[in-house]
Amino acid sequence: MSHESGSSIGDLVGLAAVVMPFVMVMYIVTIRARSRATASKLQESDLAALNMAHVQARRLEERVDQLERILDEDVPGWRTRSFS
Repeated sequence: MSHESGSSIGDLVGLAAVVMPFVMVMYIVTIRARSRATASKLQESDLAALNMAHVQARRLEERVDQLERILDEDVPGWRTRSFS
């Protein structure tokens, strides 16, 4: 009986030795796929934030251009003055 239980433990160890590499490979592939999906989502959100910042920068640039035109009309030579 002890010979039979030793053999079944050996069979389990052998089975585990054969199955575990496949399980580990599948686990690693799954983890990498999830991390890539997360990374691409972060990149999309970064691109959206960058696009919003670009739009705001363009609006600010247009406002500065308008203010400069107004100052050119109302205060000629304002660009060459020292305001300190």
